[in-house]
Amino acid sequence: MRRTILQRRVVAVTVCIVAAFTALTVQGANLVVRNFRSLPTDQTAINRETMKRDQNGKTAALVKIYTPLDIEQTYISNGVMGVVARVNKPGQIWLYIPARSQSIEITNQKYSPLRYYFDEEITAGKTYSMELTVEGKEVTLSASVRQAPIWVDGDSVGVSPLNIYLSYGEHAVKAEQGSMLYDGNVMITPETQARIELPMEDENLKYSDVTVRVPDNAGIYFEGRRVGIGEWRPRLREGKYTVEFKKPNFEDAVKTFSVIAGVPVMLDVPPLVSYKGHLSVAVFPNTGVRIYDGDTIVAEHNLSKTLKVGDYSYTFRKKGYHPYTGTFKVERNQETLDTVTLQRVQYVRSNAMYAGIGFTYGTIYGVSAHVGGVFHNVNLELGYTLGLGKSDEVYWFEKPKPGLYDDKCTYTMDEIEVKAGYQFSFVQRVGLTPQVGYLGQRLRGGVHGNGAMCHNVSVGARLVFNPIPNVGVYINPEYAVAVKENELYREIAEYGGFSKGGFYVGAGVTFNF
Repeated sequence: MRRTILQRRVVAVTVCIVAAFTALTVQGANLVVRNFRSLPTDQTAINRETMKRDQNGKTAALVKIYTPLDIEQTYISNGVMGVVARVNKPGQIWLYIPARSQSIEITNQKYSPLRYYFDEEITAGKTYSMELTVEGKEVTLSASVRQAPIWVDGDSVGVSPLNIYLSYGEHAVKAEQGSMLYDGNVMITPETQARIELPMEDENLKYSDVTVRVPDNAGIYFEGRRVGIGEWRPRLREGKYTVEFKKPNFEDAVKTFSVIAGVPVMLDVPPLVSYKGHLSVAVFPNTGVRIYDGDTIVAEHNLSKTLKVGDYSYTFRKKGYHPYTGTFKVERNQETLDTVTLQRVQYVRSNAMYAGIGFTYGTIYGVSAHVGGVFHNVNLELGYTLGLGKSDEVYWFEKPKPGLYDDKCTYTMDEIEVKAGYQFSFVQRVGLTPQVGYLGQRLRGGVHGNGAMCHNVSVGARLVFNPIPNVGVYINPEYAVAVKENELYREIAEYGGFSKGGFYVGAGVTFNF
């Protein structure tokens, strides 16, 4: 009985010594263990999927260590008892150790080593919880606005007033509610008061309205990103700021300005300076040439200008020549050289199609029309004349009796002609085409002899004056020599007062295409 009592006293003294040593160890090192306890309802240590066994085949105990430290840089040993297994999880270390382990040693290169003695017996198959952190103290963070959210070192930790354990050292603390803000650093030392006040201020009183404007829709950049085009209206805290202005093909600009709380700022930036280059265009022919930008004359004869970088379009005009519009690209610090050759207006074209209408006068007059073409100055033309004039009366006798006749007829004459020639142009607006071809004369209108034909060879010339490029006035004299006619035509021509073949003149208007 006495021996049993003695054993109990020895155990009690041993526990007290261990507890005192543990307290000294925990408080004297950079690392500390907080809230070590068993988890009676946690079955992780004996769950089939998560349990581990020691080298003797017995179920190991599991210590779940929760820590903000770098897990990969945190090492744990268990002396001669050894560690059965270790599993790293986000923010946790699952440490499997044998039953009856007395202590563990924790090391991290940033802190002094910590040997922690368990204050209760480690039992096989049981789960324990431990918080491993850096040495510090419990404090209360109290913001001047109640229930204001609080952030410590960038992490949201709760609302004011907030009881929190903070390690020794400096911490970034922020409390914000609406426009009210506290943003500063708090130093935690063993002497730090248990309650830390966080005086919040109205941020609206520290800001001012700012207007930044730049012409020509230049981009406005702040802190490396574009915040506006042409105009930016931020609300900025009191201080000094720098903005950049950028636009393609323009020099960048940088402006720095100061903001005073409550004083509006208006920043008007001058237009950005454009990159420039030189454009030089030689024009042929260069006399009498006018160069237009839209409807404005910008140069004469030749073009030589220093311009902003970009594309430019100019029109070159000279009387008697086709206008030419060209686009020219001016590049930064470069000279753009180009040539423009104006094309003379062709009143008489070497390749064209044409059609005309006019009046033909000869033995019998009429209205004429023609179509034709010129291919490399070789001319081919097809014409038709509708006769309008009448012949003399022609008397027809069935039986020759003096003074008696059966019928009398008057005739008109239609003409069909096909001609070929070669075009010459001796002056700008006048074309002369000698022609030779076929002329067919056909009688029309009589009871007798309707359709009688005379076939001729014609020789003539087509003279055209073009007051404007596509419209001309022509005169076409020609002489036709009969080569074949039927007997009926010969007799009618003899008595009707018109000749075979003969001299003709046509005149009218022609249109070129």
